[in-house]
Amino acid sequence: MKKGILFLLSMTLLCADFAYSQVENAQNQADSNITLLDKKAQKKYKKELDKKHRQETGDTLNFFQKTWYKVFPKKVERDVSYAEVYKEKPKTIMVMYPWNRSKEQFADEMFYVSICKELIDKGYYVLPALPTLQDYKADTAFNSHYCKPSEAQTFAKSHGVDAVLYVTIYTVKKEWWTTNINMNAQYDLVSTKTGTVLFSRHADFNYDSQMPTKSKRNKDFVEDDKENHYLGVSEQMQQYVFSDLPIGPYHRDYLMDQKKFSHKKDMKYKVNIKPS
Repeated sequence: MKKGILFLLSMTLLCADFAYSQVENAQNQADSNITLLDKKAQKKYKKELDKKHRQETGDTLNFFQKTWYKVFPKKVERDVSYAEVYKEKPKTIMVMYPWNRSKEQFADEMFYVSICKELIDKGYYVLPALPTLQDYKADTAFNSHYCKPSEAQTFAKSHGVDAVLYVTIYTVKKEWWTTNINMNAQYDLVSTKTGTVLFSRHADFNYDSQMPTKSKRNKDFVEDDKENHYLGVSEQMQQYVFSDLPIGPYHRDYLMDQKKFSHKKDMKYKVNIKPS
């Protein structure tokens, strides 16, 4: 009997609490005011919200300052941009066979050769191309597509390297109606010790290439617009991409470039390679 009475009392209290909350909500809704803003007030309110959002995200530059820094970017030293490289001091790099997503059949081979050459010139010991190519021929999944950057630490034991460079080629093309050659690729240098990304860059280059002209000396010259010598252009691109990569330990200027200029992660340039 006592349990039944207690149950009825608890249910009565719950119903009373629910009814009170409903009445309070109705009163609040009745007291709320809706203000209609004209177009001028709406624009002002939107500007205030945008300003507040920029302040919260740390974007405090105005339009003129942003335009100025696009033309004259702030100098960021390499020891700031690539602090992890100077901390870990990698010596040996393996260039993972590039993932070719372009329509150019031999783009992966051209990039692979030119990247290895550029890293060697920068003072790093690059794993010889033959073992990597043998692994790729034995298993075509041994490339930057299927070998994920998160698995880079496994190559420290299997190949004895300090870092692995993953390359994805998006575009290598030249349309028949223009002299412009477009090359677009992504580069990620991952440490095999910690798994962190030491160097990352997305490059989008447009090269205004040379168009041979007919003359009396080469009157029999037959030009094929679809056949292009991409290798030289690819080598130029790698020089730009790795121009600010910290110099390796097998270079005489090792650790002497820490205060030099570093580029942004995204590089987009138009280069004129026509002879002057």
